[in-house]
Amino acid sequence: MDTINYLRRINLSSKTVVNDDFLKKLHLNHVLNVPFENFDIHYQRPISLELECLYEKVVVNFRGGFCYELNYLFNALLCRLGYNSRIISARIYGEREEVGPEYDHMAIFVETDKKYLLDVGFGDLFIKPLEIRHGFQVEDDKIFKIESLANNEFLLSMSSDQSGFVKKYTFSLDQVGIDDFFDICLDKQTNPSSYFVKNTVCTLPNKFGRVTIFNDKLVIKKKGVKITNLITNQIQLSEILKLKFNIQF
Repeated sequence: MDTINYLRRINLSSKTVVNDDFLKKLHLNHVLNVPFENFDIHYQRPISLELECLYEKVVVNFRGGFCYELNYLFNALLCRLGYNSRIISARIYGEREEVGPEYDHMAIFVETDKKYLLDVGFGDLFIKPLEIRHGFQVEDDKIFKIESLANNEFLLSMSSDQSGFVKKYTFSLDQVGIDDFFDICLDKQTNPSSYFVKNTVCTLPNKFGRVTIFNDKLVIKKKGVKITNLITNQIQLSEILKLKFNIQF
């Protein structure tokens, strides 16, 4: 992995300082420049979790990915830069507040003089690292809270209207390896009931809001206003991917 090229991919220079401020900048720039997308599943291309393959896809070919790809690759960058960082397992809550299985999602734990939760592979959540601590953490129009559970586990919840919190996922700080995620990563690519098999997603935030492809729709959110347009053919999709996400197949 060429860390200089990786930093250039997320619009950062090679001048690095291993501290909390730069950690926040790394996370922010990654989220703003590398889309969350599952087009390999849409086009039935097997996803490899080998670091060399992920680096080629995301850094060299200017693609995005989903949680296992983006967080595993980003964690490798953090380790190369000198951070005390490791991947962790998380379990996502569904619409009826049912919690998913172990290894349902991958996030990152970084420890400096503070403890941080990082996640550049969720799609639409927080854009800067969250401290693993009691209390509220505000980010633009979102409020996050992390609560301690039993057995070294935590619950992440979010409020977007200040009227109530929605459970997003539980996460554990226990040590895990990349091979622990292989089976469920394959299942998410091939199981007909998988969200990623049933839906095509590509999303990227920007300073004005967010741009999202969801199946046959282009959704542009700008300063709180949402505009939705229909994507009618492959040529139009390719033009949108190039213009809005800098993705070319």
